[in-house]
Amino acid sequence: MTTLYRPVLIETAEQAEALPVGTVAHIDVFGGPRRYAAVRTPGGDWYLGGREYHEHTSMVGWTALMPVEAEEETQDDATFAEPNRVLRRLVTPWGPA
Repeated sequence: MTTLYRPVLIETAEQAEALPVGTVAHIDVFGGPRRYAAVRTPGGDWYLGGREYHEHTSMVGWTALMPVEAEEETQDDATFAEPNRVLRRLVTPWGPA
């Protein structure tokens, strides 16, 4: 099994609160090159580094990276150019990756 991470926009404080401990979220600041990241802590808030913590309401507009398990699917490629090539792709419950 392989773990992929699907970006999910945090739209409500309740959604941020429901995310599991260890979830990573990020936000681009002012649409520029600066990006901040936060981690959901066992204490129930979001840690940004140093001594900076955010509550769930502050996480609205951030993007959480949600883990999704993917299985590798293989198929023989019987084309004339490469008859022994094997095609591989990762398949998740929400579609191909």
